Amino acid sequence: MGTVARTRQEGQAQFEAWARETTRVDVATGPSDTDRGPFSIRLGPVDIHLGWLAAAVLSIFALGAFLPAGLWLLVFLGVIILTHEGGHLLAARAAGMKPTEYFWGFGPEILAVEHKGCRYGIKTLSLGGYVRIEGMTPSSEIPEGFDEADTYRAARHRGRLGTILAGPFTNLALALVALSAAELRAGRGWLGAGAEALRVLNLVISATVMALWSWFGNIGGYLQAVFGDTSSAPVRFLSPVAQAQVSGQVVESGVDASLYWFAILSCAVGIINLLPLPPLDGSHALVALTEGLVEKLTGRRVSFDVTRLIPLAYVTIGALLVLSLTALVMDLRDLAVL
Repeated sequence: MGTVARTRQEGQAQFEAWARETTRVDVATGPSDTDRGPFSIRLGPVDIHLGWLAAAVLSIFALGAFLPAGLWLLVFLGVIILTHEGGHLLAARAAGMKPTEYFWGFGPEILAVEHKGCRYGIKTLSLGGYVRIEGMTPSSEIPEGFDEADTYRAARHRGRLGTILAGPFTNLALALVALSAAELRAGRGWLGAGAEALRVLNLVISATVMALWSWFGNIGGYLQAVFGDTSSAPVRFLSPVAQAQVSGQVVESGVDASLYWFAILSCAVGIINLLPLPPLDGSHALVALTEGLVEKLTGRRVSFDVTRLIPLAYVTIGALLVLSLTALVMDLRDLAVL
């Protein structure tokens, strides 16, 4: 899932550095013919990297063959991720920034198109997405010819905070829309549907927060359950395989069940991204809020160098990977596969 270079945090930008060497983009003109490589073509304004496109198509066929329900999970998460990043993109522009990339996925490009200085597209590893905004840290370099006034660091603190929070809150708004649609389909009026959707959304948010709190508060007990009695786990999370199975089941159950499941996924992505841990959105929001408060109290502009948090970002990413892996182990043990 979910989880964001926008330069979305300079930590994940490092994760992408190797890919950027092969898909290096000039902000104004896009890649040249030599940059595209021998297996790349351009159809009108769209750059298509045939090798990676073939790999992606084969991966989708493989997923459909071994775990057909995974295709539905991919669709759900694709909408959630693109909407999340769209919130960042629109908020950044409203704050006077000029994003240079908007992608679903990480790694080498599959296809991309450039429009008004921003490159849009799909990359190979569909594990998330990002919006690239130049100048996310005081020391980060910007492309030659790029206007400093259009960077993240040049924006007002209110604009920075709004840009960071726009992604998670767009997820929560999307969940509310999905729940409201389900309630309208159930025959409720507009006011009743909205009120019930808010009630359910509050329950989902509370349950997600309590689950995360239980996990952080008893990691030892959780790890013991992974290799012992899975029923003793203080909290259980669905692994990607289990999420795929649920996605297939709700689609078979109909539109209403699909809308509720989609809302749960969207809400979970939003809440997790609000955690104040780098490289998640919550950490950048906390930095922007702190900078604004310090400036208001002291009367001078300050900028914290978030690159110092990169080691903690790796710890966070590692913890999320461990959480996904251990959830998978417990799900497979429940199925008597392990």
